[in-house]
Amino acid sequence: MSDPETDLSSPAAADERAEAASLRAELDAVEVALTRLDDGTYGTCEVCGGSLPDELLARTPQTRLCPDHQI
Repeated sequence: MSDPETDLSSPAAADERAEAASLRAELDAVEVALTRLDDGTYGTCEVCGGSLPDELLARTPQTRLCPDHQI
């Protein structure tokens, strides 16, 4: 019988992998936001170049698209 704490195919391990992937994606988005801050493009839509609303940036500082271009 396998140990649930070390069984990589267990539901708990799958949950941990999913959470780790989610955290990695969030960290990647923050790193992109920091790069955009450094290069002067933070706060602008990557598609149209328009300014992102302050309310949107306050809610989601790592956002890269204006409301019109969000999927």
